[in-house]
Amino acid sequence: MNAFAEIRLVASRELARLRTRMFLIVTGGMMALIVGALIALKLLGGSPALAVGFADSATRAQVVGVTEAAGLEIEPRTVTDEAAGERLVSDGDLDALVLDGPLRLVVKDEPDDDLRGALTGLARQIALDAELTGAGLDPNAVAAAVGRADVEIVSLEGTDDLREQRIGLSVGLSLILFIVLQTTGVLVAQGVVEEKASRVVELLLSAVRPWRLMAGKVLGLGLVGLVQIGLVAAAGVTAQVATGVLGISLGALLGTAAWALLWFLVGYTIYALLYASAASTVARQEEIGGVTAPIQILLIIPYMAAFTVLPADPDGPAARVLSYIPFFAPILMPVRGAFGAPWWEQALALLPALLTIGALIWFSGRVYTYSVLRMGGRVSLKEALKGR
Repeated sequence: MNAFAEIRLVASRELARLRTRMFLIVTGGMMALIVGALIALKLLGGSPALAVGFADSATRAQVVGVTEAAGLEIEPRTVTDEAAGERLVSDGDLDALVLDGPLRLVVKDEPDDDLRGALTGLARQIALDAELTGAGLDPNAVAAAVGRADVEIVSLEGTDDLREQRIGLSVGLSLILFIVLQTTGVLVAQGVVEEKASRVVELLLSAVRPWRLMAGKVLGLGLVGLVQIGLVAAAGVTAQVATGVLGISLGALLGTAAWALLWFLVGYTIYALLYASAASTVARQEEIGGVTAPIQILLIIPYMAAFTVLPADPDGPAARVLSYIPFFAPILMPVRGAFGAPWWEQALALLPALLTIGALIWFSGRVYTYSVLRMGGRVSLKEALKGR
């Protein structure tokens, strides 16, 4: 059997995890969390539209104009007359009724503050127009002149109208990537130790070379993680399209998701190789925590930086330096991408990451080959690299 066939055989064995209850629960939970968060933001992001009745079409057009300008959402409804409108307000079918000549607002108890403010401004504008007309001036010309008056804003650092949404997206990305990278890495470590402790690895290595066994395990669990993060990303994109709560275009969202998937593959490969080589040096599940603790720290550092350093200044020196470190880039580069980092920066950061993967393939392959069959005490890194 050639190398490709052996790796594929081992990988297919790991793909059986896709049907396990744990995979379904964890994946379903993350999908529900993302969708639920977006729906909650949509529901909590603003007040429901006010049902406002009008008996006069001209008044309706004026009120709709001022409420839109004020950012207030109303649902205009036409009523036959004043009495019918008041009955609808009294019954709770309308939140308010607007009447003309003079402008009046009919409510059941207390009026909405924003609606009252918008109508107060409209009433004052109507009164001003009447005074201007009486003085022989054109209200439209005066309004146009007033409308042209504005304050020029000069921002030394630029503005970002979607900053809060980008922060939310970056937090979600870093959390998902951290969870999936950590989960799949631990699965690799547990699988290696489980096979070693049960002596199954001896049977496997009688038919498969050590590096092929490790490659198949890493590949299989990587595909499991890719399916998991792909499902979560699809759920998030679908929920965003349905709610529009983040205010980010579909193209930008798909681009962010694509880069996140690519960086997951890079990050998974880096950390899976580290977890596999570290786990091969011990023979008991209880020892996994000790040998993988440094790897956990490598994951925690970029995760914490995604919450602290990047939101404050995503293009600052600290953010740039950290995001180019191969062990940190898989979490930090997608987050910087969510903040608008150009594609070429992400592509440039791939180079040291891919070089690191090449070095880790040699390093992890050597450690795994000379440690996985060693029973008893923990194998030191020096012994594993020397092959004895």
